[in-house]
Amino acid sequence: MDMLERYIAAVQRELPDNKRDDIGRELKANILDQIEALEAQHGSVSDAEVATLLKTMGHPRRVALQFCPPTPLVTAQLMPLYLHTLYMVLGVLFVISTIEITSRWLGGAEMSLLLFMKCIASDFLESVYFAFTAITIGFAVMSRSRKKKTAEVAGTCKWSPEKLPPASKSWQYISLQDIFTELATLLALVMLIWYPLWQPDSGAQSIFTDDTLTVLLWFTPVIVIAIVHNLWQLRTRFWSRSMLMLNIGVNTAFLIASIILLTEPVLQINDGAWRDGLGVTIAERSIQVLLVTVALIVAYEIVRDTRRLFRN
Repeated sequence: MDMLERYIAAVQRELPDNKRDDIGRELKANILDQIEALEAQHGSVSDAEVATLLKTMGHPRRVALQFCPPTPLVTAQLMPLYLHTLYMVLGVLFVISTIEITSRWLGGAEMSLLLFMKCIASDFLESVYFAFTAITIGFAVMSRSRKKKTAEVAGTCKWSPEKLPPASKSWQYISLQDIFTELATLLALVMLIWYPLWQPDSGAQSIFTDDTLTVLLWFTPVIVIAIVHNLWQLRTRFWSRSMLMLNIGVNTAFLIASIILLTEPVLQINDGAWRDGLGVTIAERSIQVLLVTVALIVAYEIVRDTRRLFRN
């Protein structure tokens, strides 16, 4: 039985000091019961059969984890709140990074399109490192604190069955990723349109032609409505009939604007407002491809939401 003693000792080494003796006795009794059952079936049990039995039970470290699983940084009760807080903060940081880098670009910073996207990613990741660490440490402290029951009660007990959302299809749930991606895009578009008008003394010029800028200025209220709509989605996280109807209206306006902009030059390239270094033909073609893509996406969403509206 030397092999059994060594196996028990190996398991105990992976356990806390205050639990080693009790778990060791329990595990040894369990294994001896299995060995006795084998002896009742086959007579004497060889070392090879004992080794096979111990291999079946698993590595000592895995067996120790079954008896004494590691304590997670964030408890299961706080995990939903932790994930929700993390997604919310990361979404806000993404929006802030997009606005900040767009402001630098419109303020005169020389950068290509790839460098512009790289700057957004770099600025966002720098903020994410600190935010992720701070949020995780904060919730880890809450999980270890004796006062964590207060957080659990606030998160799980103060609710009413009458206020639960109706049972619905999976598409009616709105993800935070979709909300913040669209919100960042809309805010960046507003800055592209209005930045030269906000900063007339900075020398910044619009990248759009006069006709395109006129269309976009008149279209700004629709963008504002879309931003408010996104904030509404952030609050409810659930598609209702009124939200579907509003989304259809906003997407229809985007579809009309995209079609109008496809009929005329969009970028004011000749006066140096475009800093991307691309040729006029390539730049205009890229913008046309972008507008066609936007038109196809919003057309799809109009059809999708209309079908959902009549099926809801």
